Amino acid sequence: MKTTKKWLIFWGILGALVLGFFIVVLTGNFPQFEIPFSAFASNDKQIKKADLPKLTSIALKDYNDQELLEQQLEKINALNTKLKDTATYASSDVLAATLGEVYGTVLQPKGVFRVYRLFYPVISSEEASFVKVSLLGYGVRLEDDQPVKTIRQLWTFTDADGKRNDYQIALTYDDKNLRSISATNSTSDVTIMTKDDTYLDKAADFETTWDDIVTNQSDERVYTQLKKAHFNPDLTEFTALENELPAKEKDGFFELFKAAQGNLRHVYLAGFYHSNTPTDGQSEYYFRVPTSETAIRYFKVDYDRLQQKIERIEKQ
Repeated sequence: MKTTKKWLIFWGILGALVLGFFIVVLTGNFPQFEIPFSAFASNDKQIKKADLPKLTSIALKDYNDQELLEQQLEKINALNTKLKDTATYASSDVLAATLGEVYGTVLQPKGVFRVYRLFYPVISSEEASFVKVSLLGYGVRLEDDQPVKTIRQLWTFTDADGKRNDYQIALTYDDKNLRSISATNSTSDVTIMTKDDTYLDKAADFETTWDDIVTNQSDERVYTQLKKAHFNPDLTEFTALENELPAKEKDGFFELFKAAQGNLRHVYLAGFYHSNTPTDGQSEYYFRVPTSETAIRYFKVDYDRLQQKIERIEKQ
């Protein structure tokens, strides 16, 4: 192609571009360009946030506190009858067999051995004697997502000098097995439980109180604000919510609210325990809160059955 012809083509294309530019300017019809910014978005932002898992929980309506108490007292009466015979604790194996007759197959014989070894120095003397077994507290808790009974007893012996020796025995059992047992020296004042003086008729009020808290103190909007404030517990919106909490001590609510991400429906009851120590009518309720697909946080709520009021919320 001749040079002159090439230049004619070049100037023709350039002239068309210049003419097009002036037409666009005069008409205002600028071309629209869209950049698909979503193409640059992080894959993490496109993944939907996984829902927190639902945990197995205990329904308080399924348990009658008075009936549970009577069941424990019946077992203690049976245990008292058997332990009056000194032959029943002649060795740890014999003691395990005795416990098995009351609570079912002993799954941890080593636990019985450690209990036996603790009070053996007292009962080894012929002058020593068994006094009685008393109930300190009882409840239900989840183990491997299955409910088991949890009991604390006071075993009392007198040694050769007539001195009283108390031991606190903690055990768990289900319908077939004595799952665990342990013992410690009882060095502090404790209050035993009887059939008549435990204010158990007031325990049911806790369920109503807690349901009200779940309804009134759940607020995911406040949680969002709390998160933006770097979880400052003095945030006005949170303190207003906290001040309405029907509890004697309110400090522990912050950690519970934070763990539940503002929705207390994500707090699952995992157990309860009734006693009369350190004050008459003391109950403890144990909760689990899933904070991710695998992580769980644990909380305890102390409830005064006599005053019908939550004492405190504690992170475990």
